[in-house]
Amino acid sequence: MIEFARVQFLVYLVEIVYPKYNAYCFLLYMIVRYWDILKQQQIFTLKAVTSSLLIKFIGESNAWDVNNTVVLNDITGQNDIELAIILVNLNSDGSVIKRRVYVLRKHFGDDYVALVNNNFAHNVDRVVKCSFKKCHERTLKFADEVEISLVNTVNEWSHFVTDTCLKNYFQIPKLLYEGDIIEVSLKEYGKELFYSSNKVININDKICFKCNKVIYMGRNVKDGYLCAADKVTLKQVANIQSFIPRIFCTPEENMELSLSCPCALENYFEDMKKAIHPVINKINEKFMPVFLLEGRKGSGKSFLIQRLATYFGMHLHIISNFDISANVYAQNETKLKNIFFSTKMAAPSILEVKNFENFGKNNEGQFDERLINHFLNELKSLFKGNTFPLILFCSSNDKDIPIELKRLFLKTFEIKAPNEQERESILWWIIKTNEIKTDVDLNNIANKTHGFFFEDLRTLVLHAVTEFHNNHNNTKSNLPEHYFLQAVELMQLNYNESLGAPKVPKVKWSDVGGLDNVKEEIIKTVKLPLKYPELVKMSGLKRSGILLFGPPGTGKTLIAKAVATECGLCFLSVKGPELLNMYVGQSEQNVREVFERARDASPCIIFFDELDSLAPNRGASGDSGGVMDRVVSQLLAEMDGLNQSGTIFIIGATNRPDLIDPALLRPGRFDKLLYVGPCVDRDSKISVVRALTRKFNFKEDSTIEQIVNYCPINYSGADFYGVCSSAWMSAARRLITSIENGTRETTHASANDVIVDENDFQFAIESVKPSIKQEDLDYFHKLKLAF
Repeated sequence: MIEFARVQFLVYLVEIVYPKYNAYCFLLYMIVRYWDILKQQQIFTLKAVTSSLLIKFIGESNAWDVNNTVVLNDITGQNDIELAIILVNLNSDGSVIKRRVYVLRKHFGDDYVALVNNNFAHNVDRVVKCSFKKCHERTLKFADEVEISLVNTVNEWSHFVTDTCLKNYFQIPKLLYEGDIIEVSLKEYGKELFYSSNKVININDKICFKCNKVIYMGRNVKDGYLCAADKVTLKQVANIQSFIPRIFCTPEENMELSLSCPCALENYFEDMKKAIHPVINKINEKFMPVFLLEGRKGSGKSFLIQRLATYFGMHLHIISNFDISANVYAQNETKLKNIFFSTKMAAPSILEVKNFENFGKNNEGQFDERLINHFLNELKSLFKGNTFPLILFCSSNDKDIPIELKRLFLKTFEIKAPNEQERESILWWIIKTNEIKTDVDLNNIANKTHGFFFEDLRTLVLHAVTEFHNNHNNTKSNLPEHYFLQAVELMQLNYNESLGAPKVPKVKWSDVGGLDNVKEEIIKTVKLPLKYPELVKMSGLKRSGILLFGPPGTGKTLIAKAVATECGLCFLSVKGPELLNMYVGQSEQNVREVFERARDASPCIIFFDELDSLAPNRGASGDSGGVMDRVVSQLLAEMDGLNQSGTIFIIGATNRPDLIDPALLRPGRFDKLLYVGPCVDRDSKISVVRALTRKFNFKEDSTIEQIVNYCPINYSGADFYGVCSSAWMSAARRLITSIENGTRETTHASANDVIVDENDFQFAIESVKPSIKQEDLDYFHKLKLAF
């Protein structure tokens, strides 16, 4: 009753104040109007995205002034554009600025979120909260004159390039405010430049201008006015230095395509941001902002620096060490001075010097003190008297940098090889940012790409997509998994060649006959740390290596290849003598490089064949320079720090374990010594022959059992291989003879037509003599008991 009385009272007041209107209709109108006012006072959060992503939301037809367009969430999905005024909170005291914008309502899932591009967010000083109200002016006025300056960059743009871009950009009227930064894409507004300009232009380059003045009726105005090439006088004045629109790296955002940095590189990115923040905010100007970025080729060094520049809105200048190197010392000074001057004029900027490990070297490959001292002097002038911040990053592919240069750097960032989870996140980022449709199991692909860096994974995805497009006309379908697996095989082959690893044939456990106890011990050593890495890591105890010893030809190398194939690991085969070098210190360097390559390819197997030639007893080698002693010491040092930064397994093979230095045979280095001898029992011999002849066509099923009866007792695995090879060749010759004599009708034969019988094996056994003598077996039997 009380509420009804209040309504009656309101109706009574309306009838007195507005007698011309229907009281009930007027109350309904006021309620609707009240809700409309409340809606205009809603607080929205500005979310900056790239222009390409914003265009996908609003559509190509509505993207004529994307730098002044705001997209609001609306469940109705109305696509009509309306002119509105944005109220942006600037200070804590509640002061606001007004700015006209084009509002498009679109349903994209986030309530109270306003989507803008990075250019617009830069022009409103990256504010977070804002509100909107309707603009009563339905039409905007054109300015009389606009004064524009080109923002300095390291690229020297000609007047023809800038005039063409401005003319194309303002072909359609754009809304301008004084102080706005205008980012013009060459890909969109400078297409004709690629055919008419003599200078090589990058299609992804952007030219930035700053609006200094907007003149209307003879006076400078602060409000927004339209600018068009055919209606407004565009006046370009002297160049200026300025920050450019920033691109934030936001891995937690729901809109996946807005990600600009993979999660695997996020930790490095955050560390670099923390190091640069004091320089940007000018907290401490006493130190020179020079940083070193270390990592192997393709690890993402330049990518991180590029993302850092876009995050802080700074210009990026990338040069190589070869750009500042010359045959004459004076030319080195001139090149370095010119590059530093252009970078200083383009501040705020980041200068990256790639391949810095070669800086300061003369024509003979030695470091020149004059070049290093001149570099130090030029650095002081580079950071002296700068209004805008300037940062120098030196990226190096290895750690071989003189100490005189290393002490310059405030901080060194080292990018390591990504683990399995990080590789999976990088693959996900590459697929999402390139909008590739696939339902592939990325965990399976990441598990097969040990030792791959960021650029390697980019190339892998490119190979898969290219092969898929070459074989299918319909590019909208999902990318199947087998294209990724083919790319992995191709990349793995190229990667192993770059590491210096040989091409290992696919050897399965079925190819290794007998040796069951050896295979079981190796599987325990290798597969347990791979299957349960956290369990082994918590214990702090790891098995390092296995030493296979025994007579020659018993299958030691074959077992190592089978382990690499079955476990899917990178396989580095090292022959002992190939590491030795005539120059002092080079042999030890070769040993270090082998283990460094293995850490990059972790998890990995290093197979040392003929280990006795590489690591003999120290003090007994007899070389005057003590080279072998130093090599053994280096090998011991590398094995002690083996699994600190990766999972590496070592398998050694030797015929003479008594000649190896005893320090290598203690627990913690070669933990397990396994004897690999010739097959003694009948079942093992049958297993070896069956593994070697699994692709043969026999005349009778019982041929293998009968073959073993004719073989000598001291046959090794290599001897069995020679017997099987000779038997198959004997059967093949018999087939060829029958074809030439005309006893067979066909003139073409394949491997399936070769039928091997017992007589072929008897002939082969007579021709193949045992490679192991009885006295050798007695010698190795004594070694087996000793070790």
